[in-house]
Amino acid sequence: MRFAPLSIGACALLLAGATYADLPPDAAVNVAAPLQTMQPKVVVDSGRLEWVPYYRDLTAWPTLSHQDRRSTPRPRKVKLDVPIKGDPARGRELAMRPDKGYCIACHSLPGEAWPGSVGLTLERYKSYGHADELVFQQIFDARAFNPHSVMPPYGTFGILSVEEIADLVAYLQSME
Repeated sequence: MRFAPLSIGACALLLAGATYADLPPDAAVNVAAPLQTMQPKVVVDSGRLEWVPYYRDLTAWPTLSHQDRRSTPRPRKVKLDVPIKGDPARGRELAMRPDKGYCIACHSLPGEAWPGSVGLTLERYKSYGHADELVFQQIFDARAFNPHSVMPPYGTFGILSVEEIADLVAYLQSME
C-alpha cells in the first residue's frame, strides 16, 4: 500500500521548498486548487492510488499552519449568560459529520471502530468533570487556552453555530 509513504513524501517535498513538478504523479496535491481536499481512489489491480477532488473547498478556512500566510481571526473567548441546553443526539450526529464537527477524525468516541488518535479519547467524557462552559470554549476556540492548539476554532471560524456547539457539549457530557 503506497498511501502513507506518498503522503509523507509529498509533505516532505513541500516542506523542503520543492515545486509541484518535483512531486510524484499520484501525490495528493492539486496544483490548480491547492486548498481543495483530495481523496484516494484505489486503481483496481494496479497497486496505485488515484487522487480525485473531494466535495469540499477549504479556501475560506485558514489552516493555522505555518505555511498558510492568510490572516486569521484572533482567538475568541466566549462568555455564556445562560445554561447550555443542547441535544446529545444531534451532538453525536455532528461529531460524525465530515462537513461539521467530525470529532471522530481526531478523537476516540464510543462505539466507533476507526477512531482518530490525535486528540484525547472522548469516551466516558463526563467522568472528567469539566464544566459545560469550559467544554463549550474548547470547541468554540481552543486557542483561547492554548495558542498552539491543533484543534480547529469551530465557532470563531463559523464552522459550527452556537446551537451546534451546545449540542456537542450535551453529547460529550452525556458519555459516562
